[in-house]
Amino acid sequence: MKMAFQPKPCGKTRGRTGSIALLGTILFAGSVLPGCFGCEPVTSGGAAKETIGIYDSRAIAVAYAGSELHEAQLGKLKGDYDAAKAAGDEARVAALEKEGRDGQRQMHLQGFGTAPVDDILQHIQGDLDQIRADAGVVALVSKWDEAGLAAHPDAARVDVTEALIDALHPSERQRKSAIDIQRHKPVPMDELEKHIENGDI
Repeated sequence: MKMAFQPKPCGKTRGRTGSIALLGTILFAGSVLPGCFGCEPVTSGGAAKETIGIYDSRAIAVAYAGSELHEAQLGKLKGDYDAAKAAGDEARVAALEKEGRDGQRQMHLQGFGTAPVDDILQHIQGDLDQIRADAGVVALVSKWDEAGLAAHPDAARVDVTEALIDALHPSERQRKSAIDIQRHKPVPMDELEKHIENGDI
């Protein structure tokens, strides 16, 4: 069996045909929006008690897809798969095939929807303190994370999406796509699950 290490091209979609197809092109054609698009300064009157950095998690996923970090991860997975195949270790082959499929599914949920990208941010853990310091924020929270935002109800918000994108060192094409995707609304997660299950993306 061949492993699905590379994202599948978008085929026909149902319902949100235009948005799913367009986002599919954006996400995996080598690719989302400068920080200003997500900037939402919010206070509850008077001086803000704190400032948090918010980001569009989809942009992080898009910037990561095709980056050197992502390619290295896929390369290791493929190397392990080839070794298991050569050794005739069918159990290991099956486990790695599942890991590849699960990884692709997760990237779709992160790039099209609002799934958390903590696993991706782990790759740039060493940069996060500096990003927080440069932005003058006490925390980094996905703009789609309602619980995380509710934990800072009186905080001002500064968009740090672009800084996080750049920390992943995407190609120019991927960076542009990471910027552009923020112009579109996320696909609702239940709808996205159906598209993945149906093989639409």
